[in-house]
Amino acid sequence: MEIRHLSAPAWSAFKSWLLKLPGVPVARLRLLTGGCPAEELPAFAKELKRVRADFKKRPNEVSAPADEGLRKDYAALGVPWSAWSEVAGEVQRDLKRKRYARWTGADALEFPEGPSAEELMTVVLFGGVEQARPHLLRRASLAAGSLEALWCRWLAGEPLEPETLRAFAGAPEGLAEPLYTPGLEEVLPLFFVEPDPARAERALEVASAQLHASRSQPLVAFLRSLLGLWRQETSVEEVRVCFDAMVATVSPSDVTQLSALAYLYGRYLEALPPHALLEQVGSRLERIAVPARVADVQPVMEALTALEELTAMGLGLRVEQRPGDVLLSAQEPEPGGGDEFL
Repeated sequence: MEIRHLSAPAWSAFKSWLLKLPGVPVARLRLLTGGCPAEELPAFAKELKRVRADFKKRPNEVSAPADEGLRKDYAALGVPWSAWSEVAGEVQRDLKRKRYARWTGADALEFPEGPSAEELMTVVLFGGVEQARPHLLRRASLAAGSLEALWCRWLAGEPLEPETLRAFAGAPEGLAEPLYTPGLEEVLPLFFVEPDPARAERALEVASAQLHASRSQPLVAFLRSLLGLWRQETSVEEVRVCFDAMVATVSPSDVTQLSALAYLYGRYLEALPPHALLEQVGSRLERIAVPARVADVQPVMEALTALEELTAMGLGLRVEQRPGDVLLSAQEPEPGGGDEFL
């Protein structure tokens, strides 16, 4: 009996794209309910050809929140994904028409206090610090005393003293119940202003235990590399590689994380003005190589190829979802099928 093993994320990603296709009723029904009996294989094989043709021309565009499951599957598979190139294009268009320099009309009516801190940081990322500076200072004034205000002033070019950061950091054990609105990903780097390796390591242990493993791994790896740098156990180049890997995982919705991380990079690796640090990060994000078409996503196409090969045998197709993986086999599906996906 011929069988194929697929990882659960690869199978999930394939099904996500399949559900976007019209005109493949047999494939939808049979792949979501346990497999395909032998008598339906000719119709099923015909639809698989249509699926392959669609994947060759379908843009590999993943939107949030509709495709949040697909984003997670891609992350688990190590498939590059970034919406930053689209964001960069929008920012450049806005800068060209001097949207932030003027901030009039509908913008001023809808957002009388100016752009949000998230939007301003995105603008700085892609070279718009001059237009963003007055808004950053206004935002800092409106949010006086907060961590947001601190980063806005820093991005606007005001000096940032480690003692100021330290006032927000508190004690490592306080991370369990942070008093400030930023998430742990933003609070944690504030412990690395001294540097005090012993204190920083304790803070990292407390915070990393509370972070989601898949999302926090690159961040924790970067912060651990800083510990190694202070102890002269890690090279600057190794820290830079960890930084790049971490930056690549940040989505546009999490842009506020980048202030603290860029500050760390500038403090310990390369002394540059804040806007230059952010612009370097922006150039890295914009260059992330994203597969252009679904057909360029290897795990998705491996799932399709496995289905085509097993279907060609004419014996039936069974789909068995197991913890961590999926088993495809050339045999009749189990009576009753499976509906765990539905």
